[in-house]
Amino acid sequence: MSGIQVVDGRLVVDGVDVALAAGEFGTPMFLYGGDSIAAGVAGLKESIGDDVEIYYSIKANPAIGVCRLIERSGVDGAEIASSGELVAVMASGFDPARILFAGPGKTDGELEHAIGAGVGQVNAESVGEIERIDAVAGRLGVVQRVGIRVNLAAEGSGHGKIRTGGGAQKFGIDESGVVDAIGLIGGLEHVEFGGLHTMLGSQVLDAWEMLRSCELGIEMAIRIGTASGVEIKSLNFGGGLGVSHRDDEDGFDLDGFGRGLSELILKARKTTGLTGTRFMIEPGRVLVSEYGVYVSRVVDVKVSGGETFAIVDGGIHHALLPITANSYRVVVADRVESDDTNPVMLGGPLCTSADQWRSSVELPGVQVGDVVAMMNSGGYGLTASMSMFLSRGTPTEVLVVGGDCSVIRERSSVESVLDGQSIPQFLE
Repeated sequence: MSGIQVVDGRLVVDGVDVALAAGEFGTPMFLYGGDSIAAGVAGLKESIGDDVEIYYSIKANPAIGVCRLIERSGVDGAEIASSGELVAVMASGFDPARILFAGPGKTDGELEHAIGAGVGQVNAESVGEIERIDAVAGRLGVVQRVGIRVNLAAEGSGHGKIRTGGGAQKFGIDESGVVDAIGLIGGLEHVEFGGLHTMLGSQVLDAWEMLRSCELGIEMAIRIGTASGVEIKSLNFGGGLGVSHRDDEDGFDLDGFGRGLSELILKARKTTGLTGTRFMIEPGRVLVSEYGVYVSRVVDVKVSGGETFAIVDGGIHHALLPITANSYRVVVADRVESDDTNPVMLGGPLCTSADQWRSSVELPGVQVGDVVAMMNSGGYGLTASMSMFLSRGTPTEVLVVGGDCSVIRERSSVESVLDGQSIPQFLE
């Protein structure tokens, strides 16, 4: 059985009963459907065809068990944005030559770590960064392939719920300066030009909007290739493929996007300067979000001001983005389809009013001990949360493959709060 389903009123992830898993592994817990993730990778590959390389953006979920599964599912590589992600992705089994290193604010230490490890390409976000990459590569005695992240000049080039392109941005080099940046790379000894990278937005749900972003990227590559006289070896469209979190949102049309992108690339390959270009995308959320749930247990139920509150043992220290969105579906794991429901305010354990799962949700007779699950939490859950608040530590992460559960991250101990800390000698 694959997918997140309801069987006899009980929530099931790839054949595993969520409430029973909570009893076995404890709460709070993230439970990921590995078979569903693998099927999602296969579906994406089929939709976009062989003309586009897929690099998993591990910021969506950097758990090495999940990364290993995605690597074995046949993606072309991984996209990282820190030394920590480099360590995780290499531990997951990705070939360094298949790793793209992106993101603003890379330190010299991170560049040395990545270049020394042999990453395939570093995507530079500024002229100064290009010069620092050259200096680091020179000290290491290598030539590093460098891509340029471009902040497009095109009007309206920022798309999706999270805009990362167009106008004044901390991301990338403004398009007006890219030709000079390519010239700079050509004049340096320890770098070579690898191509262009753009990222116009995140959590894009409209396939046409995403295709328009890709079209803007292609038009930009043609302009820059023509102006610079340099071959554009690769064009990375970035990520941004969205996932619907509410019943009233339409999901992203992967098949329609794939057909449209194939048409754009076929046309681009007929254009002088892009005939040999490699095309790439960096999906993250779309590969993991829908296939994971955040699981917590009710520890208290009370009435305040005429409203019922259920306090659970998990909160924004583990699932900040899903919780603060106040829109993700929440269910009682062993009574999903009950018609006998009442409005309940769900609150987490943290000492802040921000730690409230839903302002109000219809749930069936919530009692102490009930297991509740927040859907669509496989991406940007633990990785995008405030895990140190109240020194609560990290939850268990469990991966389901072939009906079997494996713990891929142990729950942190209470004592782990002391890791790396010390009292100064003069205070002893």
